[in-house]
Amino acid sequence: MTSSTPALTSLRDIKFGHILLWMPNWIGDVALAIPSVQSLRAHYPDARITAAARVPAAEILSDHPAVDTVIEIPQKENGGFWEQIRFAQGLKKYQFDLSVAFPNSFRSAFMTFLSGARTRLGYDTEGRGIFLTDPVAKVSQKEYRIDYFFKILSPLGLTALDRTYQPFLRKETLRAVDEKLALLRIDPQDFLITMHPGASKPERGWHTERFLILCQRLVKEYRAKIILLGNENDSPNLIKIQKSCAPGTVHFQPGLGLREAAAAIQKSKLFIGNDSGMMHLAAMVGTPVAAIFGPGSPESTGPCIDPQKSVAITRNYPCSPCRQNFFKECKPSAHNKPYCLEDISVKEVIEAVDGLIRRIRKT
Repeated sequence: MTSSTPALTSLRDIKFGHILLWMPNWIGDVALAIPSVQSLRAHYPDARITAAARVPAAEILSDHPAVDTVIEIPQKENGGFWEQIRFAQGLKKYQFDLSVAFPNSFRSAFMTFLSGARTRLGYDTEGRGIFLTDPVAKVSQKEYRIDYFFKILSPLGLTALDRTYQPFLRKETLRAVDEKLALLRIDPQDFLITMHPGASKPERGWHTERFLILCQRLVKEYRAKIILLGNENDSPNLIKIQKSCAPGTVHFQPGLGLREAAAAIQKSKLFIGNDSGMMHLAAMVGTPVAAIFGPGSPESTGPCIDPQKSVAITRNYPCSPCRQNFFKECKPSAHNKPYCLEDISVKEVIEAVDGLIRRIRKT
């Protein structure tokens, strides 16, 4: 398991031709790794870059100009660990000469080892350095995640980090979303807001009832049209919000894929949501973002966007970011939320959103 790269050859001098990227599991982390992917593309313009990614995050990579091929990592429920081993071993046929493991897990490093990539980069965590030819010394995970991911590439000598997201949505996707908006009687001149009240865990999400009040306020004050984004698990809460607002003003659109959701966000004047993957999609398409942070920290995982186009609503408690071992290390509120979210009032969010809208309208 030792390096197969010649000892006297610096990685900075090698022109890698086929690169495997083992992408993070979460949509938000994939979005925060994309600047590193873009920087790799700029450094190796003639290389073939293949991204191994999980569904649904693979969607935002499939049309990205920095990536040539996306291969979907098998889901745990489809064969589990042994299926992933067979998958990784099957990558040998591509003859990768460089792999990058963005996640810190033991498994991701092991999988890149099984892929047969000759040079293998990743952080030296969880005893996985034995699978990496050039392990990178661990840095604090409190560091901004984009910089954290970029430092994995340090052995390659990359110095320029491309923080500007490249367009990745096809015209057909944008047209399809235009047609859906027209069916909802939403015109281009409407003040369209996309909102994502969901989160990866219920404890990470602000209260549904507070999002409902926020929607009613935005419709009344700005005559806004609002698209609610979410998955099947979010449906009961989103339907409740929709039914509590004036007819024709708030719409729940179930069944949108990530690319369609990103297109809807791009068409909107503002995105409002929890600290989630959708928040990072908004940053990727350049839509102003109002993000509600509880257990997470905007300093570590905030959206990569012009500060004038974003606002983070957070109590910034000393325990943030936490390990999210909910209610074992902190007590729940009466609404079964951690107090870092419980203590964020509707008034506080409204004031933050009003301020962001004023900034948007000045530009």
